[in-house]
Amino acid sequence: MNITVFDAGPFILDGGSIFGVVPKEKWGRFFNVDEKNRIVLGLNVVLIQFKDRNILVDCGLLSSKNKILEKLFELNLAPESITDIVFTHLHFDHCGGAFELRYDNIVPVFQNAKYYVQRLELENALNPDERTKYFYNTSIASFLSRYPETVVFDESFSIEGEVEVIHAPGHTEGHSVVMVYGERLHLIAGDMFPTKYHFEKPYYMTAFDENLKQNLKTKNEFLKILKNRKSTVYFYHQPETQFLEI
Repeated sequence: MNITVFDAGPFILDGGSIFGVVPKEKWGRFFNVDEKNRIVLGLNVVLIQFKDRNILVDCGLLSSKNKILEKLFELNLAPESITDIVFTHLHFDHCGGAFELRYDNIVPVFQNAKYYVQRLELENALNPDERTKYFYNTSIASFLSRYPETVVFDESFSIEGEVEVIHAPGHTEGHSVVMVYGERLHLIAGDMFPTKYHFEKPYYMTAFDENLKQNLKTKNEFLKILKNRKSTVYFYHQPETQFLEI
């Protein structure tokens, strides 16, 4: 089992949006803030390799494609060698780099891969409301709903018994996390814990979280699991400390 993390960003975002009601006096200590109140975040793609599988978890923005391909090239991996793409959810900053636009049509970058998405997440991405329409790329959701290599799941599924994708609602109704089992337990948290600060203080929420009460409940459930064994937690938006060993 080999796990590699690489940043397909940067992702520049309003600092207040990533910390919700947390005062700038607090979160402003963690990041450099520009004149527009923006901070620089990461888009940390995780590559899981075991047996004959090459699995990518989340893929950044549409503009992240070239960075992802460059990193895979450095690892002697062609796009055709990617076997599985797992989306923790379908917000545009998590799924874009797995696709490209050709003549205004969405096409997959990784032609031999299966694409995994939770059922509620796909449904909500296809039918966003007045708020969430700014977070989803409905063209990507529409493509996934029709693509024969899309695997839609409900609560959880396993890839060869070593990688498990688990429904973890809160950030979105269909949000999921990825657990990798081995000598250490690896938790790829998506936007459940977007930065290490949201992990250290689970009650920190983003402005994009759909259900704050459910999100806190889900966080605490996984924190209990992590306490029982040596673990590594991966943060999708942390620009420098991409993971933490606990």
